[in-house]
Amino acid sequence: MAGSRISGDIGSTEYVYLSLYRLRIMDDEDKKKWFKSWREIRGQLPKGMKIVTEATSAFGTEYTGFTVYEGPLEKFQELVDKIEEYSAGFVEKSLTIIGTKGLSLPTAEFQKILDGRPVD
Repeated sequence: MAGSRISGDIGSTEYVYLSLYRLRIMDDEDKKKWFKSWREIRGQLPKGMKIVTEATSAFGTEYTGFTVYEGPLEKFQELVDKIEEYSAGFVEKSLTIIGTKGLSLPTAEFQKILDGRPVD
């Protein structure tokens, strides 16, 4: 999901995370295992993180679904670690887009976020 750590040093900005994923083709037994793993992920979200939306389709993309999370940036890596722990072997590809809620940051603060983000 994310290749490097991102620091949350710009204050109390609220962040949202759009996490797109493509699941591998699964038989019925694998589907049961995947849903069990997903329950584990949902039940062990880092403190302050919450799921805003779960979608089992991502029409118009190469992904099979997406989840929108909300929470502090300093908890994002913990979330990524938990997702990777429980989704290994099920997810072929993923893409996460991180944004700030609203347009409350001055332009200089947006630049700090852009300068510190992983290279695409």
